[in-house]
Amino acid sequence: MSTSDQIAAASLAIAIAAFGLSIYAIFRANKTASAATLVTLNEGFRQAWERCLDPSQGTEAAVSYNLAELLNLLEVACGAYLERSVSGNSRVLLVEYLNGVLSVIISTPLLNDKVPNLLQDKNTFIFVKRFLRRKRSILSVTVPPEWYES
Repeated sequence: MSTSDQIAAASLAIAIAAFGLSIYAIFRANKTASAATLVTLNEGFRQAWERCLDPSQGTEAAVSYNLAELLNLLEVACGAYLERSVSGNSRVLLVEYLNGVLSVIISTPLLNDKVPNLLQDKNTFIFVKRFLRRKRSILSVTVPPEWYES
């Protein structure tokens, strides 16, 4: 084996190791990004719930506005889930959290009764509707048909 063959073999070994390391780094980055996305969504939901369930918000318009903001965040979270923007344990936690959010909205008449009024057309909350169609069998709540059949 000549010196050039030895250099080529060493270069190949280093390239294979670098390739393996880059794949590992990508998987780690995806997990980190998924966790960061989940933390951001969690904080957004915490703030939205505070506003939405605040008894001092007063007017009917304020209740509807805050519910619409909560549903917009739910739409973003459902979209992230459906496009597989989150993976691993973060994905499992996101489904559980979405289930919880839907459960609270549906079991709170003040909120549940207002959802159909916020649907402006068939594309309003489209990702929530797609999530409901796909995950209806695993949800712990019964979603009112007017939420997803329009």
